[in-house]
Amino acid sequence: MTPSQPRAAVGGLAVAIIFAALCLFFAVWNPVGALLPAIVFTVVAFGIAKRRRWSAYGGALFILALSAVAVVALARLGLSRWQWIDIAAGVALSMFAAWVLFRAGRSMPAVAAASSRWIWMALAVVVFLSPQLMHAYVISAGSMENTLLTGDRILVRPAVTPPARGQVVSFRYPVDPDQIFVKRVVAAGGDRLRIENKRLFVNGSAVDEPYAVHNSRSIDPFRDNFPSEPNVPLPSFWSQELQQNTVNGELVVPQGRFFVLGDNRDNSLDSRYWGFLEEKDFVGKPVFVYFSAAATPGQVLGGPFGGPPVLLHPSMIRWGRMFKGL
Repeated sequence: MTPSQPRAAVGGLAVAIIFAALCLFFAVWNPVGALLPAIVFTVVAFGIAKRRRWSAYGGALFILALSAVAVVALARLGLSRWQWIDIAAGVALSMFAAWVLFRAGRSMPAVAAASSRWIWMALAVVVFLSPQLMHAYVISAGSMENTLLTGDRILVRPAVTPPARGQVVSFRYPVDPDQIFVKRVVAAGGDRLRIENKRLFVNGSAVDEPYAVHNSRSIDPFRDNFPSEPNVPLPSFWSQELQQNTVNGELVVPQGRFFVLGDNRDNSLDSRYWGFLEEKDFVGKPVFVYFSAAATPGQVLGGPFGGPPVLLHPSMIRWGRMFKGL
């Protein structure tokens, strides 16, 4: 960058460098999610230094698309008013950064700029539409071990059809819809189910479940012989439904409802404890694990960026789980 270049271009270059540095910082915790934006902003900075107008415009579009995606993703979490104030401040800062980049682009010559225009516009559109195609989540508990482990980062395809028996699904927790759970559908409307000494039976037949894990040898009278007299407090609505839909020692799933269990059967808060799901509760179907790092629930839920700083401790990365289909 020479002293003769306009002040606007210098501002745009500074914004691109700052955003690239921030993305590299976040990549310490989430390499897959943050490295691509870091590369994009590095390309933007290089293009501005070379006086390429659409590098600056593309950076502005990329920031706008990322901001929209972030707001949509955070809106699913049911944030408090004060958290929304923080988000609004972040969006305002992003809008200012996009304006600086747009202003930098206007200060540059349009010569040979159109060749990259469609690439940048396509990138912004893909980023903007990505939440409609896939949702990203991090697993914060071990209720689906060994199918999913704490620290797995998964991509979820939005639900378009009712789930089938045996499918892994993500859904809104009926007791607290702001929380997203992942479990496996084991019965649907019209099915009869029971659990005898940890063994699942559906419509009178034992279900082959190679994915089910039992870490405790002890038999819990409610958890492992279901349905039965609850030995733990249940939500009042579920306690009533459980009684109404138990026939001859089996639970009959009402039409339009679904019953889900965690694969880690001895350590899962699932339909046994809060009841049926409706189709409207489903968020989507997990497709694959795109990144995984060994983590505790406390590191995922209590860490500043949803997990441990894996790039500082590469041995935590579970390379064998990358792109594992679900």
